[in-house]
Amino acid sequence: MVRTLVFCEARPDFETVSALVERVLREEGPDWLGDLLGGTAEVAGQLHEWVRDEEGRAFFDLHRLNRLARSLGVRVPQGHFDGQPGAAGALMARTAFLVVRELVRQGTVVDVVLLAWDMDDQGEARRVGLEQARKEALRMEQRAILLGCPDPMREAWVLAGFIPETEDEKARLAEVRQELGFSPCEEAHRLGAKKEHARRSPKRVLDVLTQGERERQARCWTLTSLAILRARGEGSGLQAFLDEVASKLLPLFSGAPVDASS
Repeated sequence: MVRTLVFCEARPDFETVSALVERVLREEGPDWLGDLLGGTAEVAGQLHEWVRDEEGRAFFDLHRLNRLARSLGVRVPQGHFDGQPGAAGALMARTAFLVVRELVRQGTVVDVVLLAWDMDDQGEARRVGLEQARKEALRMEQRAILLGCPDPMREAWVLAGFIPETEDEKARLAEVRQELGFSPCEEAHRLGAKKEHARRSPKRVLDVLTQGERERQARCWTLTSLAILRARGEGSGLQAFLDEVASKLLPLFSGAPVDASS
């Protein structure tokens, strides 16, 4: 049994990253693992489990992180990271990893930590900050730590998996592509507008292409091949995330060496 604890900002983020994790395990792991994970929920649950928070959710909300740390009595050092000031998000990630240490000390079993956080307009700084905290945490104890860094946000990952299913969708994609001057599915990382109704807002573009239908959006990350998601997701951090799952989580099931270098 491998138990993964997820920190993220909202349920849609968990739905996306958890489904991607499970796909990598099923599709890129050994045949026996794919067969078992693709079976009944009871059998799959004996192999991999999502650690639940105090309210029973299968993820820990980053917006409640400081409150959780206080309730657990976790004291978070405010100092530097390897002698360097913490970049954006470093202190937040440090808090998350110290919360995990305390939960484990109190009896919660955690084999893997996954922290998913939108990069918004601070992609470079936030990636540096998360890496600073991860390296610090790995020095304290060896536990697989995965980082999901959607750039600029989760919707960019969803767009990477959008493949038109109807003539109407083809027409909408062609119209949006002409409006933007590039493909929003192949270069979703270029959609950097923060205001939801802005022309280059990934949220707006995704809503236009899928007509706001959640089930249609889910098919973008559940049905589109991992090869296409990787190819389109290089700039948005999706390729890096899938590779992290393959190198850090999958070996816990297959018996191969785990990449714990970062």
